[in-house]
Amino acid sequence: MAKPRLSNSAGFTLVELLITMVLMAILSLTLPNFIANWLQASNIEQNRANLLTNAETALDTISNDIRLSGAADLNNRWSDSHAPNSPADNYSWKSDGDTLILARAASDSSQNILFSDPAKYISQKDNVIYYLTGTTLYRRVLKSDDVNDAAITTCPPASVTATCPADRVVATGVSAFSVGYYDADENTVAPTDARSVQLSITMQTKVGGKTISASYATRMVFRNE
Repeated sequence: MAKPRLSNSAGFTLVELLITMVLMAILSLTLPNFIANWLQASNIEQNRANLLTNAETALDTISNDIRLSGAADLNNRWSDSHAPNSPADNYSWKSDGDTLILARAASDSSQNILFSDPAKYISQKDNVIYYLTGTTLYRRVLKSDDVNDAAITTCPPASVTATCPADRVVATGVSAFSVGYYDADENTVAPTDARSVQLSITMQTKVGGKTISASYATRMVFRNE
C-alpha cells in the first residue's frame, strides 16, 4: 500500500508574508487618516445642523412677533434714548434691509389688548425692534405710553438698569440678516405698506479651522386688524 503524501501547504510563503506586511503597513498609515477625516466631516455636519436649528429658532421668534403685529413702522413711534442717532434723535430707528421695527399690539398684565381707539378697535402698539450689531441679532422692546401696558422697555447690554433690562439676544454668530417687505401682489414695497415680511439669516462658525455656514429664510403675514 502506498504511503499518503504529506501536504506542504500549511503556513505562509515568504512572498505571502511580505505582501501581508506591506498591506498592514499601508493600512496603518491610511486608516488613522481616514478615521480622522471621517470624524472631522461628521463634526462639521453636526455643527452645520446646529447652525440651521439656531437659524430656524431665531426666525421663528421674529415670525411670532410679526404674527402679533399689525404692521411695520418706518421709524420707532416711542422715544428711545439708545436709538442709533441719540441723543440728537431719539426716533432714529428705521425699518430697512437689516432692521425691522414692528408695531405689536400692546396688552395689560392679563393679556387683554389695549385700544387707542376702542370704537374702531384700533389697538395701542408697542415697538419691537430687531437689529444686528456685529454678529449678534438683538430684540429690543419700546413700550407704549399707555399706563396699563405690561410691556417693559429694554436697553443695550451696556446700558442696563434696574428698570431697563437688556435687549434679548436672538442669535449669535450671524453673518447676514435681511428683511424684505411685500404687498399682497408680491411687489416690493415700503415697510409701512407691507402685507408680509420676508426674513433670511445666515449663521457661521469655525470648526477645525474651517468656516461653515447655514442659511434659513421664511415669510410671515401681518395679522389683520
